Amino acid sequence: MLQPTNRLTLVGAMRPPAGFRIESAMAVTFTLDLRALLAAPAAFALTGPDGVVADGEQLEPVELLHALRSHAGKITVFNQAGYTAVPPSRRVFAFLEGAVVPVGAPHGGIVHPKVWVLRYEACGDESAGQARQQRLRVLVASRNLTFDASWDAVLRLDESPGPSGARLEPIGELFEGLLEVAVGDVAEAHRQRVQSLAAALQTATFALPDGVEDLRVHVLGLDGRHSPPTGSPLPVNAERSLVISPFVSDGFFNTVHPHPITELVSLEAWLDSLKPTALANVGTTYTFDDGSPIELATAEDQSSPLDPARPLAGLHAKVFAFETGDRARLFTGSANATYSAFHSSVEILVELTGPTATLGIDRLCGGNPDEPGLRDWFIPYRPSNDEPVPLPDTSTLDRARVAIAQLQIEGDVEASGADWAVTYRTSAPLPNLDGMAVHCWPLSSAGNRRPVAGGSPLEERFETSLEAMSGFLAFELAPEDGPVAEFVVPVPLRGVPEHRERFLLRSLIGNAERFFRYLLALLDEDPGQFDLLDAVERASADGSDDGSSVAALPVLEKLLRTMRRDPAKLAGLHPLVSDLADDDALPAGFAELWNAIFDVAIAGTAPGDTAEALEGAPAR
Repeated sequence: MLQPTNRLTLVGAMRPPAGFRIESAMAVTFTLDLRALLAAPAAFALTGPDGVVADGEQLEPVELLHALRSHAGKITVFNQAGYTAVPPSRRVFAFLEGAVVPVGAPHGGIVHPKVWVLRYEACGDESAGQARQQRLRVLVASRNLTFDASWDAVLRLDESPGPSGARLEPIGELFEGLLEVAVGDVAEAHRQRVQSLAAALQTATFALPDGVEDLRVHVLGLDGRHSPPTGSPLPVNAERSLVISPFVSDGFFNTVHPHPITELVSLEAWLDSLKPTALANVGTTYTFDDGSPIELATAEDQSSPLDPARPLAGLHAKVFAFETGDRARLFTGSANATYSAFHSSVEILVELTGPTATLGIDRLCGGNPDEPGLRDWFIPYRPSNDEPVPLPDTSTLDRARVAIAQLQIEGDVEASGADWAVTYRTSAPLPNLDGMAVHCWPLSSAGNRRPVAGGSPLEERFETSLEAMSGFLAFELAPEDGPVAEFVVPVPLRGVPEHRERFLLRSLIGNAERFFRYLLALLDEDPGQFDLLDAVERASADGSDDGSSVAALPVLEKLLRTMRRDPAKLAGLHPLVSDLADDDALPAGFAELWNAIFDVAIAGTAPGDTAEALEGAPAR
């Protein structure tokens, strides 16, 4: 169970095993925060040069930029069209433009799973033409690719050769199905990655978690071979049962699962929206209160409950637990106890079977002397009204965002004077949204919003620079009254100059002073490094020169001291510096200086020979 304070547990679960590095990855999420997606390549890079994970090691912004440059092209991320939140305007998101594939549910609901499939490969040089050893990892969670501070569930499964492990073919079929419901054409690189990972899942076996005797995967809403024929894989009969679901609806209790439930835990506002008959088969109903501030949507001032920009807090895990005798069946994944989850949305549930001693309800909800358990936060539910209290109706806004996001938007890049221009256009008309103002702007230029009208195709030309060019187009939908919706749509760009990424990397690293300050922090024996979230923010922020002299920075002295005291640290930084040199992103002359010192350090040259080795090398 992910507690609210463990914001990076899901990202940390992506870190490669010791001796391995990331080879490729695919993911699906309902809502998406691009800042959280920035953290994924950083997690892949949190290893030393030999592939050994350095526990507690953290990233400076230059390292994060390097990780993005190196790993963003290895990721395919599917998410529900219209549910990518608008982050602060930052140029660094350009590295993620090719990673996001928007999709829609074929039966009119939403694409709601939260799954990662990661393939790692062994570090080191290939020998005798043999392929590197590869290893798969699968993460099935209730947490979206966001930094929500909520209670969530995550299941981690690692590949383990052998006949007795779990088989996860349905997860491969889920991703192959998402290719077919993508908005617009899917890049060939994404198709090949998905097909390759899905093929690997067909034959791989995974170690069962402790106490689990059997594991099955149920994919809902894609009509695949492993979809339950009745729409619900939940058992009809059980001696004891528990449903934990933040969102609930009458249709689940009346149609999907009209059977006795011993205990139900949900959010108070959603319980208030149920008809009394819905809870007729429920023994005890609880709300969940761990003290987290929960911002509920209201018609006056809050966004849709589904809005990707609205932070989640409190309960967000989805668990269906059943006991009969000494046997337990536990379902976890993305599905809530709603009618739409089991009839129109794309969802995933993983079924775990085992003894009640390890998978039972008391084990799930109990705590320990060091921290409270889930049951400590259960509060008996008392209806506040005799009649159901309807939730705010944001369906019009939600349908509008999806309608716009499902249009195929393309961007044409062309030279414009000394700079560039991007024209964003669609072939189909924008929907007519009566009583709603619509604005759009390139994500990297928040101050450049333009009103757009419905009923005709989009065609908006934005003057820009090479570094501010964006393959993400942001939209704002503002009704005359009620909540405002903002979201981002990934846009494939045509005609982008080949040198754009290198130019962008140089501009993000900034001037010589910024680079040298980062380098000094990396070399410092007590660097006081930023944590990962701070690094994401720092890397995505525009830097400025504070006027200090570069010559005043003790770069050469620090390099020489590190060469004498800790040459392994230079070896660890060498791949970063070499790649930045290849991208022409280093200050003038620094590559020569670095190579001279590095060669001395690796060769074990005595300190007295350092001056001769550095002769002629420019210094700062």
